[in-house]
Amino acid sequence: MNSIFKWLLMALPLTAIKQNTSAQTTSEKPVIIMGACNRDSLQKAPFSSWFNPGFDQYNPDKKITDQLRNEKMENIRIKVFFGSWCGDSKREVPRFLKLLQSISFPDKKLELIGVGGSDTLYKQSPGHEEADMGIFRVPVFIIYRDGKEINRINEFPVVSLEKDLLDIIRNNPYQPNYSSHAIIRQWLQEEYLTNENTSIRGLAEQLRHQLSGEHELNSLGYLLLKQEKKTAALQIFRMNHLLYPESANTASSLGEGYLETGNDARAKDFLEKSLQLNKDPMAIKPVLELLYKIKEKELANEQRKRSN
Repeated sequence: MNSIFKWLLMALPLTAIKQNTSAQTTSEKPVIIMGACNRDSLQKAPFSSWFNPGFDQYNPDKKITDQLRNEKMENIRIKVFFGSWCGDSKREVPRFLKLLQSISFPDKKLELIGVGGSDTLYKQSPGHEEADMGIFRVPVFIIYRDGKEINRINEFPVVSLEKDLLDIIRNNPYQPNYSSHAIIRQWLQEEYLTNENTSIRGLAEQLRHQLSGEHELNSLGYLLLKQEKKTAALQIFRMNHLLYPESANTASSLGEGYLETGNDARAKDFLEKSLQLNKDPMAIKPVLELLYKIKEKELANEQRKRSN
């Protein structure tokens, strides 16, 4: 570590960077929808404040809805995961339900599932309908034919909800937003991210041209940490840093990944690298917090050795 970073670690008191855990909030948590629901649920307060205007004001493209009505829909089912706390869900879900109404899609073939939790990063429902489905962002509109997923609309449409749905129903070429998520979902299912023989560099290269930026994988890595899939999260962080090696953010996340999986030495290496790369003074504090966490463990180990 450069001498300036050693000085920072020595000069800043540990208590100065620790969060105040005694602070209490008096504001109530917002009401959210958790689990299976229907349109009636969304038309009631407090959700009606955003659902009803979004539904009423959206006008699906008649030219495309006419084409959708002529498609065979008997074997089509749709599952929607959304967050009633999520801005993208508040925008897209009312519009999507208006679209389905305009083509007379049967309500019995539509599932609406609200997700959330104590931390909205961990997108889960009480019945865990989202388990192993790769729900990394919301809303997600998953289209099934004969019980098998044929594609999904991730977070927002590529062109429009009408055009995207028509392309999916017709099996036209369609690549949803965050196309890397489908690949990673497959890797999770096939346990590539927990197999020690897997080439992380090889996987990273497969994603290089699929990503919109470093935050796409970074947020996914933290979601996996929340789900206690720490080894998989570490591999995601490793791939992200391989793809964005000059980013202080990917270096600090990789350091945190190593820390969560018990490799303090590697964690320290990448956290110190993050400090060296860092050009944002405001981003230094969380990195120092992690380095102090490692230092505390080292001091505790030394005290145990002396006491023995």
